[in-house]
Amino acid sequence: MDSRERVYRLLNFEEADRVALVDFPWPETVDRWRAEGLPRTVSLHKFFGFDIYHFGVDVSPKFDPIVYREEEEYVVYRDSYGVVVKAWRGRSGTPLPVEPAVRALDDFKEYIEPLLDPELPFRATSSRYPFRRDLEKAIAELQRDYFVVASILGPFEYVRHLVGEGVDRILRLVYRDPGMLSYIFDRVGSFLAKVSETLERLGADGVWVWDDLAYKNGPFISPQHYRRLVMPQHERIVQPFRRKGKPAILHTDGNVKPLIPLFIEAGFTALQPLEAKVGMDVRELKAQYGDRLAFIGNIDARALAQGPEAIRREVESKVPVAARGGGYIAGSDHSVPPDVSLSDYLYFVELVKKVGAYPLCR
Repeated sequence: MDSRERVYRLLNFEEADRVALVDFPWPETVDRWRAEGLPRTVSLHKFFGFDIYHFGVDVSPKFDPIVYREEEEYVVYRDSYGVVVKAWRGRSGTPLPVEPAVRALDDFKEYIEPLLDPELPFRATSSRYPFRRDLEKAIAELQRDYFVVASILGPFEYVRHLVGEGVDRILRLVYRDPGMLSYIFDRVGSFLAKVSETLERLGADGVWVWDDLAYKNGPFISPQHYRRLVMPQHERIVQPFRRKGKPAILHTDGNVKPLIPLFIEAGFTALQPLEAKVGMDVRELKAQYGDRLAFIGNIDARALAQGPEAIRREVESKVPVAARGGGYIAGSDHSVPPDVSLSDYLYFVELVKKVGAYPLCR
């Protein structure tokens, strides 16, 4: 069974030949693995047998970046969203927003909204985009080896980045200027929905939305504010795929338990990465939502760094429960950190394929 059929079956709550696998090592992790023997030119997808490939297009407003200052450890620049950020040099990590692109609604209307026109000819969404056939061919070629998802930045992440210095400002605006936020969410959601529609028409197998909505103690916003601001845009983004019976996957870090029923209502069919370190447990979630929602991840990255015995306990305690009846794809509960050795990660990959082989042993 190839990766594409395997993932289709699992995300449609059917058993396959084995559990599928997807993961996201940090660049520093890959550097370590290369020093430990990973061939420098090898595809990580092929080397580890990852089953899902993320295919996306640039959804930013496409401003030309401006570098303001370079220091020994960091660089300060205005990015393609128009946001001034401070980023580490030579280290991975989320850049720190220093100055937002949007301080008032007029800023958005004047500088950002015109660049979200899906008919601008440099957009893949445009009827005048000259390379659409190339995108279609690229997706079809990747589908020889992988289940190809349309990888799209979510509306909360998009708007948070435009208006915020971190998460705090968007949370203040929820109460101080909800009209401004509603307008921006609507326009951003409309644009991202057009991107989703385009990638579905080009043949993508499903949609994967990246939208961090929580931290360790719970969601950033209440279920009521999620329903009012974010959920309508999530519905618009997943609709082109759901209409065709294709899966819709939501990536969101943190403890999102209070929002899961609303994710299902919005049209999502799978949730990733299920951070174990904040109390997300695929065994509990499977028992509660397993007939409506598939799960991806939840293998504690801390266990991956603790050697074969810890890895074995983590995999054997979770995979047989999560995989029963389909609806589960294995992976870490976050990006794989650089304290995970190549040999331990290879042990994890082989163990998942053994423990997650159907019919399950337990």
